Amino acid sequence: MVRTTIACARCRRYKVKCMHSGSPPCRGCAKAGAEACSSCVLSLPTLSSKKRHRPVRGVPTDTPHPQHPTLNTTWPEAGNVFNEKFPEIPFLHMSSFRKSLQSSIRKENEISGTPVAHGRAEFGRATALYAALIAVTLPIIEPDRKRDEYAALAKRLVSVDDAADIYQVQALVVLAIYEWGDGKPYRAWIYSGMAIRLVQLIGSIIDPQKTTELQRAIHNRTFWSCFVLDRLVFCGKPQPPALPLASIDTHWPSLDTDFAFGTSGIKLFPGKTFEDSPRSIVEDIDGYFSLLVQGIDIWSDILKWVVSGGRRHPDVVASKETPWSARSSWRTNYQRLQLWRQKHGNRIRYPDVSVDGHVSLRRGNGEAFAYVNLIYHVSMLFLCREYIPFLPTPNSRPCGPVDPPLLEELAPSGWWEDRANDLFSASSNITALLSELKREGAPLLTPFAGFCAFSAATMNIYVACFPQMNLGRSKGRESDLDVDLAYLDEFQARWPMGAGWWATIQRIRDLYQRASEDRSRYAGKTRADFIRLETSIHDCTGASPGESSEFVGLENREMARQEHHSKYHKQAT
Repeated sequence: MVRTTIACARCRRYKVKCMHSGSPPCRGCAKAGAEACSSCVLSLPTLSSKKRHRPVRGVPTDTPHPQHPTLNTTWPEAGNVFNEKFPEIPFLHMSSFRKSLQSSIRKENEISGTPVAHGRAEFGRATALYAALIAVTLPIIEPDRKRDEYAALAKRLVSVDDAADIYQVQALVVLAIYEWGDGKPYRAWIYSGMAIRLVQLIGSIIDPQKTTELQRAIHNRTFWSCFVLDRLVFCGKPQPPALPLASIDTHWPSLDTDFAFGTSGIKLFPGKTFEDSPRSIVEDIDGYFSLLVQGIDIWSDILKWVVSGGRRHPDVVASKETPWSARSSWRTNYQRLQLWRQKHGNRIRYPDVSVDGHVSLRRGNGEAFAYVNLIYHVSMLFLCREYIPFLPTPNSRPCGPVDPPLLEELAPSGWWEDRANDLFSASSNITALLSELKREGAPLLTPFAGFCAFSAATMNIYVACFPQMNLGRSKGRESDLDVDLAYLDEFQARWPMGAGWWATIQRIRDLYQRASEDRSRYAGKTRADFIRLETSIHDCTGASPGESSEFVGLENREMARQEHHSKYHKQAT
């Protein structure tokens, strides 16, 4: 195998090495399956410069056609990439969407003298989703290309004043993910709320007698995509869910195969005999979405508990609960997570099963497999991180909190050692999982994956600086941090939200490295001295501690103290 300037379009699109022997298919396409093999064509890169399309401004109302930014050329790629890279919102049924979009564009081209406003009402529904798909996938397909004009077009075409339409809901879902990645959580939260209200409205008026099985399946998947979004995107601290699981009366998502063919499968409902059903354990990635939905619900509760105070929450402090007690908040979340993990069949558990097998089966399988496992490992990371010391000493071993509120009971023998192993195994598994995906030609560079990589990096820095906090069991994983930093550097070049995480990681690394090299500089310092930094560690919106953070203030005070100490000795001599 050699690396040359000759490559296939798929490898260029994902910006990975195209490994081949001089003739197709390349190794990446061979692993991706028969469809990719048949379309694998090796060629030299195009040297001609691309024309950049400027946003159209001031379009008069009598313009014959609405000015769309190159919508006719990129939609198949955008739709396919979306289905592969965003397994958390898999509502797009490609064949039916393709027909709707082509019909809309054909009608638009046939009608002359259509004002822009009228064009929105007549053609905007599928076209709005199309433009949103391009905007959210361009950071993956072509990160240097402007995507804000496509997002602006999607926003212009979406109108809640029109009759409720499933494409409107889907466009709003995609716009929420786009704004989240663009570092605008407030806008993302607004679009998410609009999507939820519209999908509820459609659900209340849908007539099963007048809809096909496929139409109902598309609505079902769109509904559960809104459910996922409700738990991923928020403004500030997590809000009470707009779609609480206990009040949902629609069935869990269908299998991918049933959805693709529009066929009716087994319908199981939340809270009704799921644990006793044949599908309680999901053995194949074909049924991943229902598993993912349940995992996201658990993850959001864990995140909400942590950012609402965790072990410092007034209720936890007042009850003097310990994490190992049977009815503690920590143990309740931990047991829910483990019960969910027991539903993962042997072939969809990482690291028991590697990524390459799933990547080789079908495009998008590797990403779906990764997403389910990322949910588990990042949930474990957040739970087990809650009780460890924020700033240990170089010789610290696994233990509970060293700053208030302290625990009044001693932990069972080996309890802290086991939690340390859970914590640092989770961070290492996240790093390895994302690295394997990239190596197999299926890199996952989307907002939630980026947050998982960022969370893993915080703990990989921690254990690299304080190895005894895992009893030296992380020895040999020193390269994990370098892998995390390479991922986050690439991520921030594609998504603005990554800049905040990058800044936070640099602060954390500086703090832990200095504390591990000279503990006397931080004698007596605890989590209370780094509130903003810790808050940014938990933040899934990409917020950074900022230049005015207490970390900078602490460093300035330390420098002033040293200068004063130096002047005092000079005067004394």
